[in-house]
Amino acid sequence: MSAAVRRGSALVLVLIMTLALAGLAASAIYMTGSSGLLSRYHDKDRDLAFAVETALELGKSRLQRDTTLVLYDTGYQQLLTNQQVYTSTGAAITGVTVNLYGGYTGDTAGRYIPYVTLLATVSDASGLRLARRMDLYAQSFSRYSLFANDFPATASIGAGETVAGRVHANNRFIGASSGTPYPVFMDTVSAAGAISGFGQWSDTVSSTGGAIVIPYPSAASVRSYYQNLADDGDLDISISASSSSSRAWSGVDVSGLSGGTAVTGGRVEFVTVDVNNNGMIDSTEGFLKVFELDNGCSYGCTDTTRLAVNFSGTPVSLTSQIMLNQCGAFYTIGGRREFFPIVMHKVSWVRTRIQTSTYPTVSATEATTMAALDRAAIRTIAQQPTARCFPQGSPYLVNVERHTTNTTCTQDWWSGGSKYTFGSGAGCTAAQQYGGQDTTFTRYPFNCQVDQTVTTGRCTYEPAWAGEWLYFPGTNNLPTLPTSVRQAAERDYLWPLHRTYNPNSRGVVYVNRRFHLSGTVRGHVTLYANGYVSLQDDVTYDADPADSTNLCRNFFGLIARDSILINDNALNRPRVYDTPSTTAGYTLTMGGNRDFLFHGIAMSLGGTVRAFNPGVATATNPVYTCPTGSSSTAAGGCMQVVGGTVMRTYAAPYTTTANSGFRPLRERDPCQLQNQRPPFFPITRTRVRPYKAFDVDVRQVKTATLVRAYYTRLRGNRAAP
Repeated sequence: MSAAVRRGSALVLVLIMTLALAGLAASAIYMTGSSGLLSRYHDKDRDLAFAVETALELGKSRLQRDTTLVLYDTGYQQLLTNQQVYTSTGAAITGVTVNLYGGYTGDTAGRYIPYVTLLATVSDASGLRLARRMDLYAQSFSRYSLFANDFPATASIGAGETVAGRVHANNRFIGASSGTPYPVFMDTVSAAGAISGFGQWSDTVSSTGGAIVIPYPSAASVRSYYQNLADDGDLDISISASSSSSRAWSGVDVSGLSGGTAVTGGRVEFVTVDVNNNGMIDSTEGFLKVFELDNGCSYGCTDTTRLAVNFSGTPVSLTSQIMLNQCGAFYTIGGRREFFPIVMHKVSWVRTRIQTSTYPTVSATEATTMAALDRAAIRTIAQQPTARCFPQGSPYLVNVERHTTNTTCTQDWWSGGSKYTFGSGAGCTAAQQYGGQDTTFTRYPFNCQVDQTVTTGRCTYEPAWAGEWLYFPGTNNLPTLPTSVRQAAERDYLWPLHRTYNPNSRGVVYVNRRFHLSGTVRGHVTLYANGYVSLQDDVTYDADPADSTNLCRNFFGLIARDSILINDNALNRPRVYDTPSTTAGYTLTMGGNRDFLFHGIAMSLGGTVRAFNPGVATATNPVYTCPTGSSSTAAGGCMQVVGGTVMRTYAAPYTTTANSGFRPLRERDPCQLQNQRPPFFPITRTRVRPYKAFDVDVRQVKTATLVRAYYTRLRGNRAAP
């Protein structure tokens, strides 16, 4: 049987093989084309990524080195416009250009340190192709423990000083020139020039190591900025009195200083008020008060020496009205502390009342000694553990600044007839006889010379108007105050700092001229002074800033057009109350403590931060040392700063004279290490390490309008802690 014939099979096989080979060829061609496309795509992608990274790095480099570059608080600044990008060989990348923008983002409340955000976009012939953002940490002047725009060649840091935080000088920096132990620097010290002198250095970076000049702001560049911020919350303070000089009233010099020259006409005092009476000072319960001298002598003139609590003498005169009326002692009576000025110890009801004090205790013999108002009496009162002085207008001076007639015990000023110190008139009952407390607010303080020939507390003349407390002019949402906390009459004279009681507050206060400053700060506040600031008494937080549980509870910034000076007055520096002055307890400081305390960042735009009359060396016995127990002496003890001092020109608060001025004791506030600052405190033009970088949807930044909107959105989010 013969095999079947399969016609055409060879042809089919040939066709299959031909098609297979054609398919392989087509596949090879296709794969080769795809590979080319992918290669060109990745080349392009690499070029675009290289371009955008190059733009960001160029921007970062400029930000870190070009301190003349100013970024806008709102919107953005374009740093590169259609810029070509070059490879390492110097050849331009064909068809690729970049745009670069920079601006502050991340904080609109002013409490946090903002980011510097760089936005780079890359375009080619087909349009915008890629966008990427980089955030860098910014810095504030509030981070420095010591900053000097000019460190004079004749200045140096004294032996025995310690600086806990960051230090920078825009020219040279000089450690100790002599003496031991060498000053201790616990953080980096940088200078845009040479660093010399002796010190125990943690780290130093001079100009040879890359330290650069950090541009220092001028008052002209920032004054209106802070005034506008203060205006928003009606915290723009105008003090009109400025030139009241010492004059006699009814033949009596009510100030204790004849013919003196005025230095300021008002004072600002920070206060805390337990508004809800819960036994704690909440974040909303920080306020300030403003006192202004009588300007024009309408009802008698006072002198700024009373406002400053400034008297002197070796010893001080027994007739000094400042010492007699504004210095005294606290006595704990019925569980509350009451303050009685020295002159009130002559008054019979006061002499009886202080004998009921549980601290300090006063015997009948001691009360009789105090009532004599001779040298022994002054010394006895001033040596009490609770003795101190207060400036004009203080509620603790109610007995000598609020006056009554003999028939009633209500406040009386000009109705004629004899006037009596508060609580002393014949019409006053026992319930109306008490000393000054924080609740005894008097809007219109008056001064009188108490008649020392009698014990009735009678004034020797019609009281002279000292000045007045200024009411808060804005929207005040402060509720009615409990009478145990404050008098209802004081409510309108408390200037709220927090938005709860002052809805438009930005945390910024502006004062139009030189003034005295003191008090207890609660909250985050920046105060700008269009002049000098006289630190009349301690400026402290309501809680210890060094306690970790109080981290950033408060942060205060003080900025002055001119210098910030610790006042040379009876509160801060020793005064001689009896002779010989070298006897222990005869020369005393009457500020409630032996040191001057400042919590916050003090920044002088046009001068320095130091003590007034730094060379004065009136010494106590035993002599004040700083730190306590060291060999470094100073008349005023320590200038204890928890925070920082930033100044145009460095100057020490003491001189080479033994026991002179104050010795600095600088400590770092832990809040300085956080991403926070006092409200709207100046930003330095130095930008450090990048925080983060990521791609941006190009549809969000295709036009200038969209770029502006993008930065606006970013400024709505605060910087991360």
